Amino acid sequence: MSTRLLRALGRPKAQRRFEAPEIYGSEAIGRVARALPAVERVYANIRFSILRPKLLSVMDLLLPDEGRILDIGCGFGLFAAYFGQTQPSRRIVGVDPNARRVETARRVCDRLGLEGHSFIAGDARDVVLEGGFDGAYVLDVMHHVPAKDQLPLLERLRDLLAPRGVLVLKDITTEPAFGLKFTELLDRAMVGWDEPLAYRHHREWGEMLASLGFHVRMVRVPDVLPYPHVVIAATKQG
Repeated sequence: MSTRLLRALGRPKAQRRFEAPEIYGSEAIGRVARALPAVERVYANIRFSILRPKLLSVMDLLLPDEGRILDIGCGFGLFAAYFGQTQPSRRIVGVDPNARRVETARRVCDRLGLEGHSFIAGDARDVVLEGGFDGAYVLDVMHHVPAKDQLPLLERLRDLLAPRGVLVLKDITTEPAFGLKFTELLDRAMVGWDEPLAYRHHREWGEMLASLGFHVRMVRVPDVLPYPHVVIAATKQG
C-alpha cells in the first residue's frame, strides 16, 4: 500500500455535529433589535412580529449557507443581520433606495460584529451590481413594486444569480380574501394610501418564475395572525 493510503486509513473520521441552537430564532432577532436606535427598534419589532422565527427559519434553510447573497429592499438591515448571524460564511449585499436606511444597516452589522456584508443605496431595478450571486431574497417587497416592473425585476434577479443559485421570495398571496384585506390595511398604515400595491396569487408568482426558467417550489405558511404568507424557492437552471 502507498504511504498516502496508509495515512488515510489510519486517520480518524471527523465527526459532524448537527445542532439547532436557539440563536437561530428569537435570540438572533433580539440582538438585531437591540442594535437599532429607539425609533427603528419599534419598526423592527413590528416586522419581526410579522416575519416570526418560524418563517425566518424556513427561509434560512432555503438560502445557501455560504457565498454572496443579495438582499432586495434591505431597509435597516434587519434580515441581513439575522441571516448573517445564522450562517457567518454568508456575504450579504443589501440594496435599498433609502440612503439613510442603508447607513443604518451598515451600523447594525458593525454593532453586531458581522463582517463581509455591504449595503448599496439604489433602486434594485437598475442599480449597478456585480453578478454571480449564490442566492437572493426578496421579503415582502414584490407587492410594493409596480405590477409592470415585477417581471423585469425577477428577470434581472435571475441574470444576477449564478447557475443553481436560489431566489427566495416571501410575499402575500391573495387568498383568503380576509387575509389579503387584513394585510393591505396594515401595509397602508405603513406606506400610506398613495403608493400602489400590486399583490398576486402565489400561482401567478410561480408561473412568472417558471417562464424565466426557474425550478419553483412553494409553501403556504400559516400564522397566528391572518397573514396569507407564501414562501417561494426558485432555483436557476443551468
